[in-house]
Amino acid sequence: MQPRTYASRRGGAFTLIELLVVIAIIAILIGLLLPAVQKVREAAARSTCSNNLKQLSLAIANYEGANMKVPPGWTGQTGVQYGSLHYYLLPYVEQNAIYVQVGNNSWNGNAIGVKTFVCPSDASVWTAFPNSGTNYAWNVMVFQGSSAGWGTDGGKTSLVNSMPDGTSQTVIFGERYKYCSPTSGGHTDPIWAANPWSTPNSVWAVAGFGWTTWSNNPGIAGVPNYNGNLNGYYADFWTHGQGPGGSIPFQVAPSAANCNWYALQGAHTGVMLTGLGDGSVRGVSPSISINTWVYACVPNDGIPLGSNW
Repeated sequence: MQPRTYASRRGGAFTLIELLVVIAIIAILIGLLLPAVQKVREAAARSTCSNNLKQLSLAIANYEGANMKVPPGWTGQTGVQYGSLHYYLLPYVEQNAIYVQVGNNSWNGNAIGVKTFVCPSDASVWTAFPNSGTNYAWNVMVFQGSSAGWGTDGGKTSLVNSMPDGTSQTVIFGERYKYCSPTSGGHTDPIWAANPWSTPNSVWAVAGFGWTTWSNNPGIAGVPNYNGNLNGYYADFWTHGQGPGGSIPFQVAPSAANCNWYALQGAHTGVMLTGLGDGSVRGVSPSISINTWVYACVPNDGIPLGSNW
């Protein structure tokens, strides 16, 4: 009797079942790898963002070294310059060509993107000015001071004198979405080139923080030297109308539609990056108390930072 033989599979082709198994395995592997890839991308983006803040904070010191004063949050001298703080920092972040191109009004650069002014973790975009948004808002209390309101020139003192509490104890840059647009209310859309004389959305398009929009808040109880209503309204640095005892100091990684346009917000999970007056960068947890956060932003309250700093 001849032994039974079996025809070999033609050409070694997969059966349908085998093909489905392979596809399923590939899908599982992709599902396992995708979170890891996303984490690597975010880590890289966060590193870039931190480096940008470092460059901006050091640019402040370099500007002061060359001009014997910190840069102004804005200036508006007729026939001279109408500028934003980011505009004055351009030569100190290797963007002197843009500074020259813009001329005597920073708003002339409202269509120019500057990578150092943008955090890659933030995907929000204001379609009206898609290229010139910035994620780094400067502290109004440091660069304009309590006496320089909206439309008043500032930046007329030294680095140390502008932060009596200490440069390592004062936040000079915080993060803000390029376009924070909740489903109700208004929106913030910081543009690096905007200044009080040239802005598409009043104070909300100027890349600063530190004044309050709460018109009945002339100050914060227990925080000396802080006039919270310098000019009637401005983007807050904690939840609207709150201050010590309020709900949140800032937001981390909200969606643009769930963004609080009265507060700062960072695009990173679990932390907001800040630039300090000594040139260092610090990641701050949203679990920080509002009191400690306010003390870190007010440059001359004389109050030591809490243990949760």
